[in-house]
Amino acid sequence: MEEALRELKAVRGVLAVALLSEDGFVVEELKEEGAPEADLLSARAATVLGTAKALGQALGQEGVEEVMVEYPEGTLLLVPLSGHHLLLFLDGMRSLGRARLGLKKALPKIEEAL
Repeated sequence: MEEALRELKAVRGVLAVALLSEDGFVVEELKEEGAPEADLLSARAATVLGTAKALGQALGQEGVEEVMVEYPEGTLLLVPLSGHHLLLFLDGMRSLGRARLGLKKALPKIEEAL
């Protein structure tokens, strides 16, 4: 698990990566100095994913694959996993493609470790 998170954190533009429990507690976190603390975001991230799931249900969608929120200071990605969530904070939209490619490679390892 830690190796997969380190690989994600090593992607250029990823400032923070955290594995969160489904109820919003930080399980593991890797971040650069100055990046937001995952424990400040974790409970709210769980709420955002819950809201995204409810919106999806209203639209007749099966589930949520990813939630992205863009801010002037960076981009937040939330990925639901079985019983957990993955949170990535990026330096901006310019890093989104690299982060998604890193996720594609790391998610099988993370899901296997769960």
